[in-house]
Amino acid sequence: MDVVVIGCGASGIAAIRRLHDAGLKVIGLEAADRIGGRICTVPFGSGTVDIGAAWCHGEKENIVFQLTNPLNLLGRPEPFENIYVLSNGNVLDTKKGATITEALNDEIAKADKNNTKSISDYIRKASKTNEVLNNNGQLTEVFVEWFERSNHVGGQKDSRKGKSLKGLEECWPCDGEVFLNWKGRGYKTVLDVLLNRYPEPAKEIPVPILLNKEVESIRWSSNQPGLDSSNPLVQVKCTDGSLYDAKSVIVTVSIGVLQERHNTLFNPSLPEEKINTINNLQLAVLGKIYIEFEKSWFSKTANFTVLWRDEDKTKFGEDEKWITEIYGLWTVDHQPNVLLAWTYGNGAEIMENASLEAVKSGINKLLDVVFKKEFNVTPVKSIVRSQWGSNPLARGAYSYRSVASEENGSNAIKLSDPLYRSNRFPVVCFGGEATSHHRHNSVHGAVEAGFREADRLINSFKEFKY
Repeated sequence: MDVVVIGCGASGIAAIRRLHDAGLKVIGLEAADRIGGRICTVPFGSGTVDIGAAWCHGEKENIVFQLTNPLNLLGRPEPFENIYVLSNGNVLDTKKGATITEALNDEIAKADKNNTKSISDYIRKASKTNEVLNNNGQLTEVFVEWFERSNHVGGQKDSRKGKSLKGLEECWPCDGEVFLNWKGRGYKTVLDVLLNRYPEPAKEIPVPILLNKEVESIRWSSNQPGLDSSNPLVQVKCTDGSLYDAKSVIVTVSIGVLQERHNTLFNPSLPEEKINTINNLQLAVLGKIYIEFEKSWFSKTANFTVLWRDEDKTKFGEDEKWITEIYGLWTVDHQPNVLLAWTYGNGAEIMENASLEAVKSGINKLLDVVFKKEFNVTPVKSIVRSQWGSNPLARGAYSYRSVASEENGSNAIKLSDPLYRSNRFPVVCFGGEATSHHRHNSVHGAVEAGFREADRLINSFKEFKY
């Protein structure tokens, strides 16, 4: 075998496709019972929803857009209206809400991106000096809390784990529409394109992708005590006892999995700089709850911003506090009776570990307390939720640079550096969205990273005539 790809999410599938097209012998090992990783399209409501990645974010220099738009797979959203709802049930004047939101965004836009402090620390300090924000008193505090959750700035428990301002400069958005949808097919569509399953009657690439193959160890150097020095190949062992030898491997598992398992996964251990990078990058825990109603009670273009006042939070018991961290309810393209509730960080973690019945009960209480005063809310029919933080094969939704990352010199470029043999042949390569130099936190970044590592190996196999 030339290459074993470990993890068959978007990055792993992209690498497999590129390696196959170059004529290399490749196999994919996936620990779950499905491919896709944090792409997870499931049946719900009148069609499907995406528990993980949902939209193609942007057009220019977006590899997902380049792959799928020529096939007419992407749809453009209708313009949406922001409805600002206070937690006492009152609807805030739209113009006032937009003005405060714009002031918060303006402060971040003008911030010194070379500053290593957290976004949270910066925006809270800026809210004391910005004229618009300073003139809105308690309402500004409510908006700042929403802004922190909506932008997933982190650092609720440890400020060093908050998103850094400098990280904003390193993460490049793609110009164009950021909410391109899949016309009801779901994000799994991009996997079908990469595997040549679409458009039909295309012939799927004949590469073995083995499911339920959790990797236990990667023995990547034969020049170590206790390893088989007669075998120069990388030796991959799965928890079911199966063994796979290859000239190189591409590891595409999430940064959260690397943080938990790098000590036991790699033999010999990773270099200290690599470990430092793994430990100081962060993984956001972003929670999604899709809510299907008996019938729609909202405009199909409405997005509800939920603004929590401290006095209203007291209406929720200790085991319901996660409800007070829901910061938005959005309509869903091609699902007229469905809203998507968003939560982040600690609230998402608590929600994930509650029973499905408790989550549904919590959503009903949210609707009773916050929405029924001004809206004719219809009964909830069913819900489905994400659980990325508690998923041992993910441990979160996407990666970001934290204050700790800046303090310790950790970044995606260092994470992406391969491990080499003494002759400089890359024996262990690293893919996945966290290794994308400027598009981390996105599927297009994951696909770019998979292509990057595949191309690295294709060129190395040619150079070394391996």
